This record gives sequence, structure tokens and C-alpha cells, in this order.
Amino acid sequence: MAVTFAAFFPMRMTFSASPQATKPLEFGVVNQQSPIQTAERCNPILRYLTEKTGIPLHLKMGATVELTDAMMAREEFDLVYNNHNFQSEYDGQYKVMARWGGPAIHSAIVVPDESPVRTIEDLRGLAVAFPSRDAFVGYAVPVVALRDHGVAVREKFAGNQEGALAQLKARQVDAAAVNSRFLESYARRERLRTRTVYLSEPYLELPVLIHPRVPAERAERLERALLGMRDDPAAAEALRKARCPGFEVAGERDYDNVRSVYRAIGK
Repeated sequence: MAVTFAAFFPMRMTFSASPQATKPLEFGVVNQQSPIQTAERCNPILRYLTEKTGIPLHLKMGATVELTDAMMAREEFDLVYNNHNFQSEYDGQYKVMARWGGPAIHSAIVVPDESPVRTIEDLRGLAVAFPSRDAFVGYAVPVVALRDHGVAVREKFAGNQEGALAQLKARQVDAAAVNSRFLESYARRERLRTRTVYLSEPYLELPVLIHPRVPAERAERLERALLGMRDDPAAAEALRKARCPGFEVAGERDYDNVRSVYRAIGK
């Protein structure tokens, strides 16, 4: 198996089943962490899928979420792990194939545990870190909640979930809005103690999407391999490295509440 890495962005990691492999499929991943951290988590899964299906895959993403979303808008990806596609400008370009497994996620607005802030109303006028304007649980959901409570804040954009929580840890902002699953992982790793002042309704984990140009036979092979990972001993190490419980069945209608929130903020 060959692996190639481009030192400059966009990041490209190539996995091929053999030297005679066909043209690889481009697999995009939304920027929740840095591209290097993303590669460390996602490459084991892509390697497993390539070996299981015989379909070579590239990991491809931009240095920022805006660049990654622009690639998605240009339909550069054959598959992509992202829920920003449910914004009006992208909706319909890709189809839901599966989703990251496990319980639903929430949008969480958190403050340091020593903060005097106790409620969402207490955030009025304070600095809040968000991953980006395109983020769903990290921006769209909390912005709607803040608006519904009549609370205006000073928005600070950190580039990704990791950056938003890093700003909170450094006390550069008063609060951070993030994905609840990512918050749990980051807080445990960085020993960050926080208090949650807002927790949203549940939303399904991010989907794996596929472009209609991928031939049906290849799409079916990839879907079977993804959904079979949780029961395949050969996938256990890849899932462990990705901190992923496996993948589950999902469809377009499962993300209608995501579409509704994006429309509520004009996206």
C-alpha cells in the first residue's frame, strides 16, 4: 500500500490497493481539527476501506473549513464527511450514504468552570468563540438560540472546534460554542473544566456523503464496508485510532432538522 503526502495544502493522502489500482476517489473531511490531526484519525479508516473494497481513496481537505467547503461546492469530492452540505447552496449535490455511529450530538455553549456566567442570558456582550460561520452545531444552532433569547455576543472565529476550545482554555474568550462529542474528547485530553450554559436538542452525527457520479456498484461496496466496520475484527484498530464507534444507516430525511436550522439563519 502506497501513501503519499503533500506538504502544502490542500492536503492529499493516497491509499491504493495495488500499483495497478484505478483512479482513486477523493474523500473530503470537514475541518473539526487541523489537517494533520484529521489525517491521524481518518487515514486508518480510509486504509481499511481501500483494503476491504479494492477502491483506492484520497484524503483531501483544505487548510480551512472555508476552503474545504469551497471544494465541496465545486464538487471536487467523490465522498465527503460533512454536514455543511445541507446549506441551500450545496444541498442536493451529494447524497447521504451512512453516518458516524453512536448517540446524537448537541450544540454546547460552555464557559470555564470558575466563570460567573450561569445562563445563556449572562453571555450578553461577551466574547464567544465559534469554529466558523459554516459550522452547524458550532455556529448555526447556537446563533439561533442566542437570537431566540435576545442575546447579542461578540463573535470570534477560531477556524475549527479545536481552535474554539483552545481559545477558551487560554481565556482569550468568555465562552465557546462546540459539538458536545468533541467537547467531551477535548476536555478529557486537555483537562479542561467547563460549565455548560446552553445545550441544544439532539442532532444525528455527521453523515458520510457520496456524489452521484460514483458508479452504483462502487457506492454499494463502500457502503457495505462502512456499515460492516463495527462487526469486523479487522476494522477494530482503525476504529480505535479514529475514536469511532462505527457507522450506521442514515438517509436524507434524517437531516431535515439540520436543513431547518441552516434556513433559519439564511443558509
